Amino acid sequence: MNMFFDEILNEVRDKYGSIKFESNEIEIARKMISYLHEKLELMKKHLLDFNFSTEEEEIHFFKEIKPEIHGLLIFYKHVYCIETTCPIGNAQKNIQHYTNYLEKVSKSNKRYYHSNSFYQYIKSGRTDKDYLYFLRQKNDDIVYSGDQTFTFFDLQFSTFYDSVFSLIKAEEKLHIYVNSKIDESPRNSINVGNLDWSNSKSSMIELIYALHISKSIPKSNIRKIANVFEQIFDIKLGDIHHTYHRMKYRTDSRTLFLDQLKQALETHLGESDR
Repeated sequence: MNMFFDEILNEVRDKYGSIKFESNEIEIARKMISYLHEKLELMKKHLLDFNFSTEEEEIHFFKEIKPEIHGLLIFYKHVYCIETTCPIGNAQKNIQHYTNYLEKVSKSNKRYYHSNSFYQYIKSGRTDKDYLYFLRQKNDDIVYSGDQTFTFFDLQFSTFYDSVFSLIKAEEKLHIYVNSKIDESPRNSINVGNLDWSNSKSSMIELIYALHISKSIPKSNIRKIANVFEQIFDIKLGDIHHTYHRMKYRTDSRTLFLDQLKQALETHLGESDR
């Protein structure tokens, strides 16, 4: 058995296991898309110069290895899309956005597997037809059914059904992700009226980091605090970690906004003493 592919799979599993979605989902998804795309390209290049010694090895690759990595790639593409299109507004709007996106993906995927025997075959854990589904060009009637619009679909690097299996894996992960986002969202919208933020986004992010690092809001994380500010002030902060790193390289004060707040309060207190 060629260990090259198994080693890549283990690397990907370790990378995926270390991911925490409590910081910036968009940045994490962007990096993982690039990383997984690179790994799939590496496997494809290796496979073009490699012959499996047995059909069992080929089935193992197209059933156990490639769909797991390809499924992760599809999943992170969904995360990137769902987060970059998330509307600014209250929690209910966000919940509806996540729900609608998941329903759209599920509806799109139905044409590939929800009404055919392959989906039932996979969910039942059967292996008797693996030679039809997970060997390249084994059965033209099966291989060429459906609309073959998949990433990394290549007759030398796909049996078609390994890509369908990738869709199944990706949708399962997306269900878990969306449900966790919905569970994290407050069920009742905050009535904030017409509150406006008159300063810059970087100033807001500076304040958010100060609250987080000082543990002024315990049992929370930076992303949750940022989400609350976005909801209250109807604003999208974007990549807060990038702004934080820019703060570290400011030439003057690295806490410019906090200094302004301190000065404004001290001035007001001084005036009230007169």
